[in-house]
Amino acid sequence: MVGLRAPWGTPGGVEAAVGELAPRLAARGAEVTVFCRARYDRLGGGWHRGVRLVDLPTVYTRHLEAFVHTGLALPPAAALAEVVHIHAAGPALWAWLPRLAGRAVVVTVHGLDWERAKWGPAARVALRGGAWSAARFAHRLVVVGRHLQAHFRERHGVEATFIPNGAGAIARAPLAEGGVPGLQPHRYLLYLGRLVPEKRLDRLLDAHRLARNPLPLVVVGAGTHTDRHVAALRRRAGPGVVFAGPRHGRARDALLRHARALALPSDVEGFPLAPLEAMAAGRPVLLSDIPPHRELLAEAPEAGWLVPPHGWAAALRDLAARPDAELARRGAAGAALVADRYSWEAAADRTLAVYREALATARGGCLPGQRG
Repeated sequence: MVGLRAPWGTPGGVEAAVGELAPRLAARGAEVTVFCRARYDRLGGGWHRGVRLVDLPTVYTRHLEAFVHTGLALPPAAALAEVVHIHAAGPALWAWLPRLAGRAVVVTVHGLDWERAKWGPAARVALRGGAWSAARFAHRLVVVGRHLQAHFRERHGVEATFIPNGAGAIARAPLAEGGVPGLQPHRYLLYLGRLVPEKRLDRLLDAHRLARNPLPLVVVGAGTHTDRHVAALRRRAGPGVVFAGPRHGRARDALLRHARALALPSDVEGFPLAPLEAMAAGRPVLLSDIPPHRELLAEAPEAGWLVPPHGWAAALRDLAARPDAELARRGAAGAALVADRYSWEAAADRTLAVYREALATARGGCLPGQRG
């Protein structure tokens, strides 16, 4: 696997997904190697949870980091593996290389990355090129959302395999383990995610201030090459906002378990993990009205609310006034949906099936457009 920073202890949806998927593939008998960007691999390489981590350098700038690292990782990956699994559209610009080496190539697209606010015109062209490369050179293309499946069908004429992200068990940890003093159970709002422009935390901060909300807002997450944006968010925050930094493991689970609700006001997502995790923890969700969020709540409308761009202040006031019993009922509906539909175990089984299909296609020499 290539294209990510490192699978454990690093913020990002791709990193979290690989951190869940890779050890489950290893448990099923696959020999899994993940190529990491050395700065982010806190475990330092070697074998961890049955997965081999290999650290390689890169150029640590926003525009070159993923591209350079993937280019360095793919030659040893192609020499080592039968299947090379590339994650994300940008790294997929290199999908031709392992194909040229005769390896089965799988690409997972986690979102329409060129829509993210941090990228300029040249980067957007490159990211669109990565999506084209994924559709052209991958033996199997995987997407995490139905809206992404529709995009590749309509734009590239390729039928991608839909394998949604999952949500693991959320520990029943006491609120004190969250590490944020002064909170009361079900009396605070939680934001969980990276501090990057497309997540639109600015929108939530403005709404929180306008609503004069009695609920504290706990912001959990960190930026990636977005120091100036994070500084601007801190200046924008009103009273009652706590920037808690990143939280992992039981600390994150504690904050999820005891939140009144999770709020995610993003403009762009692939298929976000944070709402799945909040629902698995039995808490309702407030989500921006965008395709992946509509896709999620269409299956369990009672599990939360879709909020239009200018409706966040009213939504926060409404949330504060809702009875606790109603929120518990909504949380239970979300937990039932996640348990039934969004399992990492099922994702691992389906990913292994995709690997077998990719190997069979590679040995037959067909391109994606020739699969009929």
